[in-house]
Amino acid sequence: MNARERIINAAKELFSSKGYSNTSVEEIVRHAGLSKGAFYFYFDSKDQLMEEIVNQMAEKTKSIMRSWLERDVSSEEAIKGHIEEFLTECYEDRHIAYVFFFELLCSKESFRRLYYKHMEEIRALLGQMVGRGYERGEFRRGRPETLVNLILGYMRLVYVEKLLLNGASLKEVLEEAREGLEFILRGLTCG
Repeated sequence: MNARERIINAAKELFSSKGYSNTSVEEIVRHAGLSKGAFYFYFDSKDQLMEEIVNQMAEKTKSIMRSWLERDVSSEEAIKGHIEEFLTECYEDRHIAYVFFFELLCSKESFRRLYYKHMEEIRALLGQMVGRGYERGEFRRGRPETLVNLILGYMRLVYVEKLLLNGASLKEVLEEAREGLEFILRGLTCG
């Protein structure tokens, strides 16, 4: 593992256990077994380091989505598959996501802009999956934008409340996601 990766891993561990605000650059480099000079060779600030961590997580999400878009599967399979893979991947970094959502997103404009930038790209990729479903006749009711909003809204709820706030197990998170997606994609029949 190179010095840059050691800094990122040390920061993830410390941010997860102590929080972003309570972790200093000195602690990060000490934990990584490096010097402050090594830190500043790769990053201008602790904020830039956190942005890199968030960017890596977001790029991983978008990569998962793109790989499902390339598969020759139904839109429903692509939506369900990428969400399950995304949640499984996110489970590993849930402590960092917690710090980002509850410590930084509300307090720093730069992190809000970063969040909205990535969400716009994620929304567009999900829109491609959903749009393909309408083009193929797999989805027949409603508008694509409404379905995208329903999926994103529900998954944000599962992600934030179940995974980040309630500390649910991965199994519980996946079960909740599957059940909710089933209702969204199938509709709820009242009799």
